[in-house]
Amino acid sequence: MNIDLSKLENRVKEAIASSAFVQVEVLEYLSKDKYYSVRAEVASNLNATNVILDSLSKDKDSYVREKVAKNPATSGKILDYLSRDEDYVVRFEVARNESTLSGTLNYLSYDKHPVIRRNVAINKNTLPETLALLSEEPYDFGIKYFVAHNPNTPEEVREHLIRILPQNTWAQTPSIEMLHNYYDNEDDDWD
Repeated sequence: MNIDLSKLENRVKEAIASSAFVQVEVLEYLSKDKYYSVRAEVASNLNATNVILDSLSKDKDSYVREKVAKNPATSGKILDYLSRDEDYVVRFEVARNESTLSGTLNYLSYDKHPVIRRNVAINKNTLPETLALLSEEPYDFGIKYFVAHNPNTPEEVREHLIRILPQNTWAQTPSIEMLHNYYDNEDDDWD
């Protein structure tokens, strides 16, 4: 049975693109769909190939690029490319992805946004040297908190942080809402 994918409604194409049982050829076709929502479902699919994800990492729609950055099947090379994305949500997802390479995480440890740096501090692939650098964060105690709780943190850095951090205090895990609030507040500062 052959189905003309171009004649299907968007919701049907989205459902097909998100299926764990969809054929790669169908994902390739749908990755070029004119609707961003269909391309985003392809970008989220764990069965999407590196070729498909690489193509979608350059998509004009930031939501599609965000889904590529969030996909655990995305290669470190593609995530490295996305770490330089102009959209802060894309960089946020790259810093959170456990497939992100340590060199990319080091690059993101200099991001202007503290919530992105918090994700770097949490990531299991962050190198001890990068964690030591993040431990010197002057303003965001949450970054220091997550550095102190990363198993890759050098013991002397961890001990120092435990001494200086407030006791019985928990840092808030980075969220998209925190990220948006940061940028909304930053825009107010420019008025």
